Amino acid sequence: MEETQWLTNVTWEQLSTVLHEVNCDNFSPFLSVGFLKAWFSQKTFPVHMFLLYEQSTVSHFALIGESFKKKYGLTFKLAHINQTGCPDNDQVWIEYNTSFGLPENQNRFFDLLLKELKSQNFDILNVSMTCEFLFPKKYLNDLRNDAHISYGFRRSLSPELTIEQLISSLSANSRSKLRRSIKEVHLRFGPIKVTIAECLEQKLLFLEQLEILHIKRWGDSTFGSGFENKVFKGTLKNFLISNGKLCEIAKVTAGDALLGYTLNFVQKDAVFFYCSGVNLEFASKHIKPGYILHLALMEYYAQQGLSWYDFMGGASQYKQTLSNDTVVFHSLQIPTMTFKGVLTRLRNYLANAAVTLAKHARPSQGSHPL
Repeated sequence: MEETQWLTNVTWEQLSTVLHEVNCDNFSPFLSVGFLKAWFSQKTFPVHMFLLYEQSTVSHFALIGESFKKKYGLTFKLAHINQTGCPDNDQVWIEYNTSFGLPENQNRFFDLLLKELKSQNFDILNVSMTCEFLFPKKYLNDLRNDAHISYGFRRSLSPELTIEQLISSLSANSRSKLRRSIKEVHLRFGPIKVTIAECLEQKLLFLEQLEILHIKRWGDSTFGSGFENKVFKGTLKNFLISNGKLCEIAKVTAGDALLGYTLNFVQKDAVFFYCSGVNLEFASKHIKPGYILHLALMEYYAQQGLSWYDFMGGASQYKQTLSNDTVVFHSLQIPTMTFKGVLTRLRNYLANAAVTLAKHARPSQGSHPL
């Protein structure tokens, strides 16, 4: 027997019970029990939950946040998968986004979710940064949806991998620059070393120093540093303190010289690079502390037996240079069947169809440019 349930303003106790019941092993570190618990302890906006039951047992569910947006003189009610819909609460981010439960139930779950959202007067479902292997394909290619593609990058690891082997796989130009950079660092400062914070005092010290460097680098940028946001900072601090095996903070040095810190999520056979504080004091034409930091961490995690070093989303040059695999992220806006949702579906279809026709348009034989 199939049933559904909508829970409003879900508490951590309610979510924890459902997570335990479903017992799903999610690919995304942002959907792990540890990360969700840390986020729930800090977020200030509510999230709801939609559940699908099979034979009175939860088989699938997702968290739903809500927000409102004005467009074309109309006010749209938006639903957000596994986010609150509030930028400050969601700055801590989510990638590899999806629902919770077995893949075989997912198509049915999203069909029912969209019906429920209509009954709750939601006009659009937002799904941020999902992937083809995590989400029903019919929604990724539907011309009635608004879809945006972004890219992430990762590097495959093997136990015998060294910094030199990593560099040798890069382009000739990158090989030359990075070998020179590492040689310069060795000569000026000493051997490169990775230190993972072990005790609580060391974790907090490393995090404090990472925060200082991160704000120094990004504080004056368009979006600023996340560490200036209490929800962002508190979530990461709680996750680091409470989940030693899932969240690690590393310090990379060359002799007594600090190259930087990174905060990393470890899930299954992959390490996900979340953020860093790079010491740019030594940066020069020939010394690239950020590149060296990542090369050292790749070697370290390869020796720990992990298979992937995932830079996650973002098209920064260093990610593209050091990676050997690309991840395609899909961010979707899926209209529901409310009046405003149907209008949005029609608008999306016409806009996407026009783009598709333009791509396939070909000049007729014998035609000449004017």
